[in-house]
Amino acid sequence: MEFIKLDIYTTNAGLEPLSDKFLDLGVSGFEFHDAEDFMNFIKGDVNNGGGLSAWEIVGEELEPLKTQETYLTLYLTTDSQGEELLENIKELLSGLSGNELYGEMRLEQSKVREEDWAENWKAYFKPFEVGEKLLIKPTWEEKPATDRLILEIDPASAFGTGQHESTKLCLEALENSVTPDCTFLDLGCGSGILTIAALLLGAKHAVMVDVSENAVKTACENVAQNKFTAEKYTALCGDITENAGLLKQIGSDYNVIAANIVADVIIKMSRIFPRLLKENGRLIVSGIIEERLDEVVSALKSAGLKIAEIKHDNSWCLIKCKIT
Repeated sequence: MEFIKLDIYTTNAGLEPLSDKFLDLGVSGFEFHDAEDFMNFIKGDVNNGGGLSAWEIVGEELEPLKTQETYLTLYLTTDSQGEELLENIKELLSGLSGNELYGEMRLEQSKVREEDWAENWKAYFKPFEVGEKLLIKPTWEEKPATDRLILEIDPASAFGTGQHESTKLCLEALENSVTPDCTFLDLGCGSGILTIAALLLGAKHAVMVDVSENAVKTACENVAQNKFTAEKYTALCGDITENAGLLKQIGSDYNVIAANIVADVIIKMSRIFPRLLKENGRLIVSGIIEERLDEVVSALKSAGLKIAEIKHDNSWCLIKCKIT
């Protein structure tokens, strides 16, 4: 399978606000290339994943990263949905042209095979701890000695390594929300990382849903990699805001629902959430940039949900809700 690869050159200060704008368009994942961030990583605290040991892990072949230009890479599918998203991105960039924050903003477009894309970033993805109970481990790495629950993941072309702030917030929230024998619904499952975490934490059954067939396939492979059989989960593909049949398949009475998507989709789903939740159930929504937080909170309250907690990590927000 081929993907459209976009390299968008900007400034160090423009990387984060630009990625926020792409997320609002529906882009689900990025690669950041920035010499300043890379050098901070190399000079950083060894205990926090940086320092000399980190340089030795990634290898001297990455020496050119010390002087690279600052740019953001994203990948789009080559179908009609990807082409439409490409046009929206080009329109956005045109509107930002001349803005001092983003600099020159050069766009380079190419095509890449899935297997090439999947291998490029593996040098950066190493085992790391999340919250109090989980350790995220790429499938190609050796299992470390640990008392934590080990979650193995190979995101392939789907969103969800656990490194992004929004996903880490969700994983931490699941530790405090998933109880033994609860039912779990993962809306916008991506790589399946939240479903796997819920099952590891004791959920009796999980349902994962995504609009991307490739994401659902990847999620199923990752769940199986973590030794969970088909009896423990159900995987579905489609858009619950437009497909009544899919909504019926999903059912209701979930103890915990997680939707790590983007603000616009969460707002669109807000009136569906209450019918899916069990009494005293918990809803976890993430992938929300701070600028959109008030909009999402308002939509959730209007749908009859009570805000139980809001957490922040850098410019990202997570909201925990329950039925009022």
